[in-house]
Amino acid sequence: MVAVEQPAPVRHWTGTFTADAAVVPMVRHGARSQLGKWGWDVKGARADNVLLILTELVSNAIRHGSGPGDSVVVSLDEKGGICQVEVQDSRPDRLLPKVLTSRGEHGRGLILVDRLALAVGVATTAATKKVWASVDLADDKPGATR
Repeated sequence: MVAVEQPAPVRHWTGTFTADAAVVPMVRHGARSQLGKWGWDVKGARADNVLLILTELVSNAIRHGSGPGDSVVVSLDEKGGICQVEVQDSRPDRLLPKVLTSRGEHGRGLILVDRLALAVGVATTAATKKVWASVDLADDKPGATR
């Protein structure tokens, strides 16, 4: 008998939230809970990276990609230790980052996302924009060797 290795299943979590800054903690809590259900160490550094990236992308979607009454759609997809965070808003244009100054209060979030993620991207349609980032969770599996 030949053993055939089965591919890792894709695990998916999604939620639609009102585009209001007050929902950001709720989104983080839901994502943290889901990572735990999937067996990841929710207190690990890599899970923290997922949650920080999620917070930045949701905050940007609310601040720059949504208007009154709009929603943001948040998704996590995990397969084989790679977690993809996606946030969709209702503004299809791609805003370019502003030039940073040492005194600026905003504008560093996407730079942080880019540094923490394996890959980052943007996909647009005529009516929406989806920003995504992938994070390797492999070292946060309980019992993983580092």
